[in-house]
Amino acid sequence: MPWGPFAIALLVVYLIQTGVAALFGFVYFDAFLVLALLCGLLAPSADARLGAWLVGLAQDLDSADALGIHAFTLGLTALLLTWLREVLNLGLWWVRLLALVLAGWAGQVIYLTYSQYWIGRGESSFGGLLVSAALTAALAAGLVMLICALPGRRRSRRWRQGPGTRPLPG
Repeated sequence: MPWGPFAIALLVVYLIQTGVAALFGFVYFDAFLVLALLCGLLAPSADARLGAWLVGLAQDLDSADALGIHAFTLGLTALLLTWLREVLNLGLWWVRLLALVLAGWAGQVIYLTYSQYWIGRGESSFGGLLVSAALTAALAAGLVMLICALPGRRRSRRWRQGPGTRPLPG
């Protein structure tokens, strides 16, 4: 994964999440999760997991929660997504969207469980998290389509190495 553009994207996401989303009160928008899902879908497996963990660490720097909880949950989100992309055919748009929703929701459920039972702060429900994960996954899926449509992007990239590999969707 090209780490220079990743660092710029992380800085932009940090500014969007802490400035724009907080200013306009977007409750169901999580720009950090969008970037973690993009990493989990487009980057090689090891880079995707590390990138999502770094996104979570940046989110931890802005939150009042325990240091590492967002890094843990976004890292697990990318781990689940990289596993799903090896198992499922992500060339189909609805399968890709379903994998993004499932991975995003699983990470948010872990955070909600931590927040309700560990520190005793009940912020939302599991259904609200599903809505949030669906909106975030839809945004991430749209961004994947835009990234794949960029001119000069190689169409020969593979989801995984080895026999029976699938081409990058788009």
